[in-house]
Amino acid sequence: MMLLTLGAPKLLPKAMAASGALEVPVAPIPFISLADQLSGQIGVDRELVNLVHQKLQPTLPGLSQLVEKLLATLPELSAMKSPAERLQLLASKDPDLKSLFLRLNTALYLGTVEDSEGVRECVAFESVAAYQAVSDFVEPPSYCTGSPNFWVNPPTFALQKDTERHV
Repeated sequence: MMLLTLGAPKLLPKAMAASGALEVPVAPIPFISLADQLSGQIGVDRELVNLVHQKLQPTLPGLSQLVEKLLATLPELSAMKSPAERLQLLASKDPDLKSLFLRLNTALYLGTVEDSEGVRECVAFESVAAYQAVSDFVEPPSYCTGSPNFWVNPPTFALQKDTERHV
């Protein structure tokens, strides 16, 4: 479970779910619909949506009612031009509505979910909406500096004689 916190790719949760180690119930239809609308993708990764729903439940009391209220408010929000106006409208209706909007967008686009104590947990990487939008031409960021499979060949300096390396 520690690897999930460190941001392991989406394959680890899939493998854990297949083995029964990670039991994530399916999110309700209204929550899935809200995730699709906020992400701008019909069919945003369902495993991510299910996991986010599970993680948000303990932090947002009355999540089901908040989801319904936010779904009803989306047409009004989309008519507003400024993001600040949108957040102000949400806060004026219900501060928890604003919280759901921000938390769900953060989870869908960044793959992180905040618990009730404010600790962020990384629950996805490759399956987030931000990456899916550019996945056909941008590789996910990495600390590896070489091309794919660069490590299978010996380093260039290893091919030189030892005396040539230290000159």
